[in-house]
Amino acid sequence: VTLPVDNPAIKTFGKVVENSTYGPLAPKAQYKLGLVLKGLMRYYEAEEEFGKVVSRYPDSEWAGAAKFQIASCRAALSKGFAYDQGSAQEAKEQFEDFVREHPDAVLSLDAEKNIAQIREKEAEASYNIAVFYEKQKAFDSARIYYNNIITEYVQSPWALQAAARLQIMEQKNEKKN
Repeated sequence: VTLPVDNPAIKTFGKVVENSTYGPLAPKAQYKLGLVLKGLMRYYEAEEEFGKVVSRYPDSEWAGAAKFQIASCRAALSKGFAYDQGSAQEAKEQFEDFVREHPDAVLSLDAEKNIAQIREKEAEASYNIAVFYEKQKAFDSARIYYNNIITEYVQSPWALQAAARLQIMEQKNEKKN
């Protein structure tokens, strides 16, 4: 894949990797190329470059950081125009893998923050689905989602809102009976 060059760093880092694929500077150049692309919000291309760091240079000092960046690109893609649950789930799993593999790395703190943000988005998405079901008078389905939020996302503000909605639903149900 030929990348359009709209940033001189893309060409520079690309040449370093091309001319010395397994030379001492290649892992760093490959990683930096990914960072430049990520900075340009070209997340798919950046993810590909970070993936090359992991696959070509698994023992380099850049491999761990590249794994984090792959997850970060996935997370950025999930925040696009419409919340993408698939990309968010992949990002969360990759961040969790990173934390497991590199528990003492400085980036593990960032990974944990990203995991928390993704979980918050998951809770919000589930809450919105529950509200939709409630409005459609599919109360059993709404209850399932609200209960899931309460058990899976205990620390989330969405859990409090879900509990409140459940209570309101129960009160309405009692008035009918």
